[in-house]
Amino acid sequence: MMTDKAKAPIWFWLVGVVALLWNGLGVLAYLQQVTMSAAEFAALPELQQDLLSTQPLWVTAAFAIAVFAGFVASICWLLQKRVTVRLFLLSLLAVIVQFSSYFIIDGYMEFISGQGWIMPVLILLLAAGLAGISWRAEQDGLLR
Repeated sequence: MMTDKAKAPIWFWLVGVVALLWNGLGVLAYLQQVTMSAAEFAALPELQQDLLSTQPLWVTAAFAIAVFAGFVASICWLLQKRVTVRLFLLSLLAVIVQFSSYFIIDGYMEFISGQGWIMPVLILLLAAGLAGISWRAEQDGLLR
């Protein structure tokens, strides 16, 4: 039985901390959205109110899965657990499902300003990047 594991380099820990912070912000954004008071909702721009009020339950569920799977994956990364890869893949899949509603079904592109596309693209790229780098870390023996 082999118990040796690869010593994790500094970049491994930096990725883990950044991923934990990023996904923690995602969890906070989700909680803020689902616990929003009527007064807070009324303060949103009308277009955002329209998008949120017509959002199907499965989109909210995908949002929850994306952020919580990413957050737990980040913790597992720091604990060097192999399940990290599967959780980051689940998070990526949930992001794709969530954004398919925004961009394909809901016509979100019609509502956003010139720079409104940056955050969704950044979220998708980071989710894909974390899934990819976790797969690589598993291949390199950094996740066990």
